[in-house]
Amino acid sequence: MGFLRKVLALILGLSVLVSAAVAEEPILIRFSHVVGENTPKGVGANLFKRLVEERLAGRVAVEVYPASQKFSDDEVLNALLFGDVEMAAPSLAKFNRWAKALQVFDLPFLFEDVDHIHRFQQSDVGRRLLSSMTSRGIQGLAFWDNGPRVISSTKKLNTPGDADGLVFRIEPSDVFQEQYARIGAVGVAMPFSRLTDAIRDGVVNGQENTWSNIYSRKIHKLHRHFTEIGHSHLGYMVITGADFWRGLPRDIRASLEEILAEVTAEVNGLAAEKNEEARNKAMAEGGEGVVVFAPIDDQLQAWRDAWMPVWSRFEPDIGSDVIDAAVNAARRQ
Repeated sequence: MGFLRKVLALILGLSVLVSAAVAEEPILIRFSHVVGENTPKGVGANLFKRLVEERLAGRVAVEVYPASQKFSDDEVLNALLFGDVEMAAPSLAKFNRWAKALQVFDLPFLFEDVDHIHRFQQSDVGRRLLSSMTSRGIQGLAFWDNGPRVISSTKKLNTPGDADGLVFRIEPSDVFQEQYARIGAVGVAMPFSRLTDAIRDGVVNGQENTWSNIYSRKIHKLHRHFTEIGHSHLGYMVITGADFWRGLPRDIRASLEEILAEVTAEVNGLAAEKNEEARNKAMAEGGEGVVVFAPIDDQLQAWRDAWMPVWSRFEPDIGSDVIDAAVNAARRQ
């Protein structure tokens, strides 16, 4: 019996040691995104990693996978649900099949500027949108900015009619599909990682994106004509798995929320600077080969007339209360 007691004690001791070793393993957060590390989102992901590993050293580790190294935005939502990653920050346009109300961010000419967007995102309705996918296993954590979308193409687009017959790469958004159909163009949804090849191979004639993304993919080397009409802004939602987030120790979750708030402020403050810097670099590198056109007055009104009817088409899906809240956020309190 003495021998058996010793064996049992040894087994129990080993079990305790193994359990302690397992308990000491840090929680791993794999953060997947599709853009370059020098873009606002890329900078934000790396800053999140640095702050987490400084403040939660030994308890949480972060791995960042930029430029679609792990998943495209179209793949990452399912990857997150299957536990293959813990965090991502897809474009808001990627969520239209998961929560129809999020299509409000795709509507053309809805938001006057980034401050207008922030006021809406910080409103009660805007904050509720972060939890609009929890029933499907996805928890929104924060909104991140990039900047205004710019249209680029193989020909001048001074008026909506100039786009007739062209093929545009778009994000997988029903709003964008309708938007381009209204000016006689064809919208083809495809991952951002395939865009450069699609332009080079002549699969698409145009696209729309922010200057930071355009510069990071060297689209200014492939397209000469850029049209700035301020019709929409590209933003992201930082997301995680709802079960993963609920399962975190309370103190760790609170620390991650604090860090995300800091990173969000940094990303949103950096976005305008990064896009202006990228625009200047693209124009300098392209020289006379890059032509930027910003329509005004009647020309701009023609774009508004072409695209504003999209609102009524998607109001039943988005909800009039959500659209009204976004419109009303233009009014400074």
